Amino acid sequence: MKRRKVEQPEEEFQMAPMIDMVFLLLVFFMTVSTLARDERVELDLPESERSAVPEDLGSRGTVSIGFNAEGGSVLYVGAQPVSLEDMQRRVREAVAADPGIEIYVRAEREMPFREIRRVLEACAEAGAFNVIYGTYQAF
Repeated sequence: MKRRKVEQPEEEFQMAPMIDMVFLLLVFFMTVSTLARDERVELDLPESERSAVPEDLGSRGTVSIGFNAEGGSVLYVGAQPVSLEDMQRRVREAVAADPGIEIYVRAEREMPFREIRRVLEACAEAGAFNVIYGTYQAF
């Protein structure tokens, strides 16, 4: 007896789920990139020839020192303005949660060093000894 070869219809690849996944990933990355951009305050940082872009940005907190409208200094943790005491408290909490945390201090190019020194001393008093001073890389 001869067997008959039954032709089965070829299955079609469904594109709708793939399109949905690509759309969801696109929305996710757009949202995350917007949140990451809002994390920091725009500052005119000083330039340095020895400046290097770190490879690992994982365990890092950002403290920024900028100018207000009257020309005085304003302190930010992330993008939120804070007092020196509040910044020190937040750094202390971050160090308690992650002892290897690096504090990234960013300051305006024209900021007097006495203002930067106050922040560096407050970080040291809070237990953060791994402090990085932010600069632009000079070419």
